[in-house]
Amino acid sequence: MVKRENKKKLNANFQKPLILLIVIIILTILQPSVFLTIDNFKGIMLSISIYGIMVCGTIFPILLGGIDLSVGATAAVSGACVVLTIIRFNYSTTGVILGILVGLAVGVGTGVIHGMIVANFKVPAFLITLATQNIIYGIAQLLTNNQVISCMKPKLFTFLGGGRLLGVPFSIYILIIIVITSYFVLNHTRLGRNIYAVGGNSEASDLSGINSKKIQLIAYAISGFTAALAGIVLASMNQQAIAKAAQGYENDVLTAIVVGGTSLMGGEGSLLGAVWGALLVGMIGNGLRLMGIPSTYHGVVKGIVIIIAVSADAYTRYKNSGLSKGKSTKRFARRANVENN
Repeated sequence: MVKRENKKKLNANFQKPLILLIVIIILTILQPSVFLTIDNFKGIMLSISIYGIMVCGTIFPILLGGIDLSVGATAAVSGACVVLTIIRFNYSTTGVILGILVGLAVGVGTGVIHGMIVANFKVPAFLITLATQNIIYGIAQLLTNNQVISCMKPKLFTFLGGGRLLGVPFSIYILIIIVITSYFVLNHTRLGRNIYAVGGNSEASDLSGINSKKIQLIAYAISGFTAALAGIVLASMNQQAIAKAAQGYENDVLTAIVVGGTSLMGGEGSLLGAVWGALLVGMIGNGLRLMGIPSTYHGVVKGIVIIIAVSADAYTRYKNSGLSKGKSTKRFARRANVENN
């Protein structure tokens, strides 16, 4: 029995790396001289760095059974705040530091508002974050006057998204730092344990002394923080502020999290799984571009791969749970025979 359980855990642990390896092998065969190169993998990591940073924070409310659809809008308004602050302070270092602080504060403030409304008024997170998404985009348009605002200096700002350290884009380092930090919080702190507990059963958590409202507020604040940080890096990468710069990023974020095995019902999932999902989506997009497939088909191919990955993950969980039809039927039959005898 113990060996069977260990085998199930082993299969579950190796399933995601195996899928990623299969995708790498297929893309390497299709593009042997291009895909499996260091420069290309740097490009993949660079392409997922923005929504990868968002993933590390957005997973917190999802683990609670909530959702944050405003991450793209929050990123856009935070990027606009940074650029406008830098221009206001005449492209000085002080302007960059103040701009980053203002942008992050806007993101955290937005998350706190979401958390307060969801926790205190029991408004579905889907509805409130969908509504604030439109409001925040409107604020970004007002701040930028719906125009593209360039910001090509100082170097301290442009280095965040466009600089390189040891030949590696600096935004990748930021992604790695955020991944490590979020992983530590979720797996090695009381906050992380409480998030899984509240996501699994909020009523039982309240009875055990966990303040579920406080946990929700913190989770949405973290989501807002990472969205704002991603928006700042994106503004630096583009060297400009655009009202809808990050529009659509929430789709990539949610795709990565769901493909990574996180349950939208809450209480189940992992950051490493979400990062794996981001890598899978990034590799597929990269492979399609290398093969010269028109962008109009990218959504179709990604959708098919996502369905396969999610279905495989769901099937494995169902099978490992011991609730398969054959096992359940035999178990109930044996129980019925014992009761009748």
